[in-house]
Amino acid sequence: MSGSSSLGDRVLAEVKQQYPDAIECSIVDHSDGCGAKLELTVVSDSFDGVMLLKRHREIQNHLKEKGLFDEIHALQIKAWTPAQWEKKKGDD
Repeated sequence: MSGSSSLGDRVLAEVKQQYPDAIECSIVDHSDGCGAKLELTVVSDSFDGVMLLKRHREIQNHLKEKGLFDEIHALQIKAWTPAQWEKKKGDD
């Protein structure tokens, strides 16, 4: 990716590569564009039967391997199964 891409865009691109079959993969930058505070949502069948902490670590480790994790000040991860996603949408 080019150097002009925002940190949020680069994180999202990497996570989409990590979970190419994700039903939902989105990012919200709560830091006015600098990428210091990001909220990442990933909905994937691959999370079925995987503990929440392991899901988060998979994503964090991938971002560390790609050299992006150190640039992020705060990262809120919502890593859900499709069933959890549907329930969350129904609760809104």
